[in-house]
Amino acid sequence: MIRMRLAPVLAAALAACRTAAPPPSAPEAPAFDAASLDRSVDPCQDFYRFACGGWLARNEIPPDRSRWGRFDELAEANRARLRDILEQDAAGREDPGDRYPRKLGDLYAACMDEAAVEVRGLADLKEEWARLDAARGRAAMAAEVARLHRQGIPVLFDFGAGQDFQDSSQVIAQVVQGGLGLPDRDYYLKEDARTREIREAYRAHVARMLELAGVPATEAARQAVAVLRLETAVAGSHWTRVEMRDPRRTYHRLDLPGLERLAPAFPWKAFLADMGIPGVTAVNVSTPQFLTQLETLLLKTPARTWRAYLRWHLLAAMADARALPAALVQERFRFESSAFTGAKELEPRWKHCVSLADHLLGEALGQAYVRRFFPGEAKERTGRLVGEVEAAMGRTVEEVPWMDAPTRLEAQAKLRRVFNKVGYPDRWRNYDPVEVRRDSLFRSILSAQAFEVRRDLDKIGKPVDRAEWQMTPPTVNAYYDPLLNEMVFPAGILQPPFYAPSGPEPLNYGAIGMVVGHELTHGFDDEGRQFDAGGNLRDWWSPPVAAEFDRRAQCLARQYGSYAAVDDVRLNGELVLGEAIADLGGLRLAFAAYRAAGAGRGWPAVAGLTPDQQFFVGAAQVWCSKTRPEQARARATTDPHAPPEFRMRGSLSNMTEFADAFSCPAGSAMARPEAERCQVW
Repeated sequence: MIRMRLAPVLAAALAACRTAAPPPSAPEAPAFDAASLDRSVDPCQDFYRFACGGWLARNEIPPDRSRWGRFDELAEANRARLRDILEQDAAGREDPGDRYPRKLGDLYAACMDEAAVEVRGLADLKEEWARLDAARGRAAMAAEVARLHRQGIPVLFDFGAGQDFQDSSQVIAQVVQGGLGLPDRDYYLKEDARTREIREAYRAHVARMLELAGVPATEAARQAVAVLRLETAVAGSHWTRVEMRDPRRTYHRLDLPGLERLAPAFPWKAFLADMGIPGVTAVNVSTPQFLTQLETLLLKTPARTWRAYLRWHLLAAMADARALPAALVQERFRFESSAFTGAKELEPRWKHCVSLADHLLGEALGQAYVRRFFPGEAKERTGRLVGEVEAAMGRTVEEVPWMDAPTRLEAQAKLRRVFNKVGYPDRWRNYDPVEVRRDSLFRSILSAQAFEVRRDLDKIGKPVDRAEWQMTPPTVNAYYDPLLNEMVFPAGILQPPFYAPSGPEPLNYGAIGMVVGHELTHGFDDEGRQFDAGGNLRDWWSPPVAAEFDRRAQCLARQYGSYAAVDDVRLNGELVLGEAIADLGGLRLAFAAYRAAGAGRGWPAVAGLTPDQQFFVGAAQVWCSKTRPEQARARATTDPHAPPEFRMRGSLSNMTEFADAFSCPAGSAMARPEAERCQVW
């Protein structure tokens, strides 16, 4: 579901607040809840409402959330479990089997000590700002850019380690377009009324934040205008999110002289030395025009504007991390809520602090989580299910009529080499270098982020480490990485409602089986198919087969482009195409695996549903969800996933198997006419 490129840094999603904490434990979701159904709805007209209508009727979005769904319910239950671990560690009652209880406990305690953060105030921020203000000249400013990058605050661009697209066994450096304070280039460049309103609100927000941080009001207003103008110029050089999905478009391997030719005004050699990797010569630049524009900006933009820009991005990051006084956090929340999330309240502080610990010390916390909450049978059963779905994909590759023999052989070779990770890493991360201080959340965060940046950069120039995980074990998600040709299923998602050992097996195949099939299909979607069995960017498709794949994929792009995310905002069919291919392919593979496994078993009816119907209900009910309009609008611009209801409606309406299971007449809403149905895999 998520394919990551650079190591994550602290993001705006880690907003926090002061409010009463709920009980430390959360009820486990049932394997199947018949009350979530709405039997008054015809499943052939609106299956999402049939499967989720009861859930939608009895659930409201919590005031601190921008959306709420079954994923969130499980994530909330996991977060309550992590809270128990952290509170025990903070109180000194740690489990002797855990490796880093003191660091976890100290980080959580420092985060929860809101009074101490208020007393410390702006001292840490002002110390960092003083260094930025003292920088004079381009070389000194570049050194400060490197210092912020080393502390996990990406400014100007994103920089880190990544596999070489054409030699996936090796890790090189990469420079990726970045440097914006708003979520996407479109927020700077579009001229519709709502976007202009958000831009103006952003300018006022930057000014208010700077003023709260001690900048005189007139100067804060001037700096806010300068920051917005600079970020708008940067945004103009960004490629769109659809363009960034094309790996051939974003692969430009350069040596150091080539990098210097793109932006000679930036002291790259000194920057790499400051980052601790002076010998690096191979760098992939995702967007060359971005660096060309950066060159222009470096030559024309006054130094005081650059200082204001760097000060702002540090301020915003640490306010998001809840490491600054409450007035700044409240103002940050106010803007994000009004512009993007629609949330009515700040997230309870304990939730933020648990998320922060998972983000900064995730494998230490994850190790404790696995020991307590992840039974071995879930790992074993998921492994078997993965094998069954892969076998279904093997049969599909053999049977699709539009593939020729040479392409089919390559596809089978890639399928055989898919590497699977289930539950948790075989080797846990070493957090010894991280310094956690109970007296400074600000400094603790920078130390932990600096550790992660250093760990990431140390991979450059070395063979790829196939043991590494890109998600923490408690995460309710999964991913496929095309450069590693691997699927990863953390322990956090291998629980009800996705997987229930005691639940009806058809439901399990529909829920977690779809997740497995979805990730596997990503290896053969419009992006993943461009990488071969070894994870290298290589065209292994014969031209006629590639053309037929594209024709079939465009059917889904057109279908999803017709859906309205909210009001007058339609989905971008090209942006969500990879996920749409994976959803439809994942359902088809999971259903084929379910049918193969169920042959002769005689699974019983449940709640009046046949086994086939249970499969589809299981698949749909994990997507029961509500989203605030502000969030739906923002996601239509930035999210490669369609809204949950369209993920189900769009996929199932293309499946003959679904229409047969519910006896849907041809032409009904959930049974598209044969001539209009889309099928890639």
